[in-house]
Amino acid sequence: MNNQSLPPAFLQSGGLADATEILQNFHRQGYTEANKAVEVEIEVISQLTGLRSDLQKKTKEIKSLSGDFKNTVEKEIDGTRKAVRHLHESLGLVDTDPSATSGKGDPFLMRLNVEKQVEKQIEEENYLHRVRSIRIYLLPSPDN
Repeated sequence: MNNQSLPPAFLQSGGLADATEILQNFHRQGYTEANKAVEVEIEVISQLTGLRSDLQKKTKEIKSLSGDFKNTVEKEIDGTRKAVRHLHESLGLVDTDPSATSGKGDPFLMRLNVEKQVEKQIEEENYLHRVRSIRIYLLPSPDN
C-alpha cells in the first residue's frame, strides 16, 4: 500500500485516502507490538523459565533433605519416662524386697540408664533445634 498512489479524482483528505492511512498506521502499530512481544518473550519469559527450573531443582533438593530432618524426640521422651519409672520402682523395692533390686533391677544401674536416656533425649532435642534453624534459613517465611 505504500507504493500505491491515489488517483487524482480521490480527495487527499477525508475519504478513501484516510482509510489507507488508517490501515497503514494500524499495521505499523501491530508490527511494533509484535516486535515488543518477541523481545519480552526472549528476555523475560526465557529468564523466568530458567528461574522456574532452578526453583523446581531446589524444591526437589529440599524435599530430598526432609528425611534428614526427621527426629525421634517423642520416642526419646517416652524412653526417658520409662527409665525414670523403672528407677522409681526399683527405689521403692529397696526397702521392701532387697533381692528384687539385684542384677538389672539395681537402682545404681537404673540411675545410669536414666542418665544415658536423658543425654539421648537432649541430643535429639538439640538436633531438632538446629534443624529448625536451618529450615528457617533455607525456607523464607511466606510473609517475605
